[in-house]
Amino acid sequence: MNSFLKFITLGLVLIIGLSAFYILNGNNQSLEVGLISPDEAMAGTPLDLRVEFSNQIGSVLKNVSLIVTLPEGAVFAGSEEEKLVDSKDLGDIGQGSLISEIYKVIFLKGIGEKNKIKALVSYSSGSSKYEKEKEKEIKILDSGVSVEIKAPEKVFSGEEFDVSVSYKNISEVDFYRLELAIEYPANFTFASSDSKADSGNNAWELGDLRKGSEGSFTIKGSVAGPDNSPVIFKANLNFSLNNQKYRIDLKDVNSAISPSPLSLLILLNDKQDHVAKLNDELKYNIGYINNTDVPLRSGVIRVQIKGELFDLESLDTKAVFRKTDNTLIWNSSNTPELNNIAPRSAGFVSFSIKTKTNYPIRRLGDKDFILSAKAEIESPTVPEFLNASRTYNVSKIETKVAGDLILSAKAFFRDAEAGILNKGTLPLKVGQPINFTIHWILKSFAADFNSIEARVPLKEGVKFTGVAKSNFGNAPVLDEKTNEIVWTLEKLPANKGFVDDPVEVIFQIEATPLSSQIANYMPLLGETIIRFTDTFSSIQKESKLDQITTALPDDITVGQQEGVVQP
Repeated sequence: MNSFLKFITLGLVLIIGLSAFYILNGNNQSLEVGLISPDEAMAGTPLDLRVEFSNQIGSVLKNVSLIVTLPEGAVFAGSEEEKLVDSKDLGDIGQGSLISEIYKVIFLKGIGEKNKIKALVSYSSGSSKYEKEKEKEIKILDSGVSVEIKAPEKVFSGEEFDVSVSYKNISEVDFYRLELAIEYPANFTFASSDSKADSGNNAWELGDLRKGSEGSFTIKGSVAGPDNSPVIFKANLNFSLNNQKYRIDLKDVNSAISPSPLSLLILLNDKQDHVAKLNDELKYNIGYINNTDVPLRSGVIRVQIKGELFDLESLDTKAVFRKTDNTLIWNSSNTPELNNIAPRSAGFVSFSIKTKTNYPIRRLGDKDFILSAKAEIESPTVPEFLNASRTYNVSKIETKVAGDLILSAKAFFRDAEAGILNKGTLPLKVGQPINFTIHWILKSFAADFNSIEARVPLKEGVKFTGVAKSNFGNAPVLDEKTNEIVWTLEKLPANKGFVDDPVEVIFQIEATPLSSQIANYMPLLGETIIRFTDTFSSIQKESKLDQITTALPDDITVGQQEGVVQP
């Protein structure tokens, strides 16, 4: 009997195992997911994507869900650009049922690239869960509205040139409420456009554009910069679909500045990246080169200076200074070399000026000061190869002015305002402990700062009591390895202490006078060093304070001799 039961049990196990194997393998083999769409699509035009699958498994599929995932830069038509995943719960699907879901997808980026769309079907059968995934690769062609921006491959610095813009709907659908925006290079100066911009000087409302419709306009402008520096125009196209606004990023247009027939370069204190400070001596040199084989006559150089921190009273130059717009002018009357600039020759003019001794701060936001000098050179002589009314070039230099951080220190015996009780008596006596409070007051000017650290060593016979506080950020602590008081701040905004209250930290020390200090003031703290970084100019700086003794000049309650150590 027992053998018979064992035989029946073994048979049931085999049947269940074979059934499970059939279900597990039969399910995956019998559910096919299809992604049907064109292999290519135009950016900005809706593409129909159909996801199909049928239940040929032989049982009801439970809790069926369909998840479609788009690549970055694609969007479901009518949804926000951030939505890259669409999930649908389809419930239970009977045997033989065919499911077909249609999505409209728009590609906004990736022109010229291939992008993958993924579809995932998940379901339950019996007590098990299954998934089936399918991918479809689609190549993104040009934008449905073809936008062509043309600029010369090479342009001369300061010379005006044309940028032509043409657009055409090359798709089979209409576009609505089109807007074209062009991002100009930083060194581009807009002059005009034969189609007036609707916002600023770089955005045009093109309206509705039917298939096959087109238009064009021209922009005029100039660039200023070093030879061979890049000139890049970026553009994007906005359109509306189902009351949702989308943006297509278009291809960049690249140009470059050609070596000019008349080179121009400005150096400040023999550098292009000098960082100025208060009461700084500034020496500007403006160098020029005639790169042609013809003499350039009647040359004129103009330099306009801008910046609140220029001390115009200190200006030293042989140029004519036009006060109405702060422009220095060199010509043949004050600089004879400009009358005839020989072929392949070079020269320079210069001027000196100082910065002011104080920052012009009136409110909290007065920071990150810049000194600007824009130079122009021109001659009415035009070489044959140059299509222009004059030979011209322009160059500009912008100089950052560093901010400053000022730390001051004070010591007190009687310090009721600090709310800290100092123990001990004056005058100081050998071997008798006494407390003092040290105040550090920190002010910032004209820039934000970070990575701030102040350190001061405790002198012989002095220790930290552990009492410390701050009205901004961390309180100071003791570095036991170096026996230094250390205070750190991660960040400090500009003009703290000038417009509002300064940062103040207070810490208490205990001093026990030594016999070797009799008849002298007792040294309490050594030299204080504060290090910090100016976030605007990226300059790392360091300043120092003298040592502090028991002379206590800031404590008006202490007499001159009370800080002297007595036997």
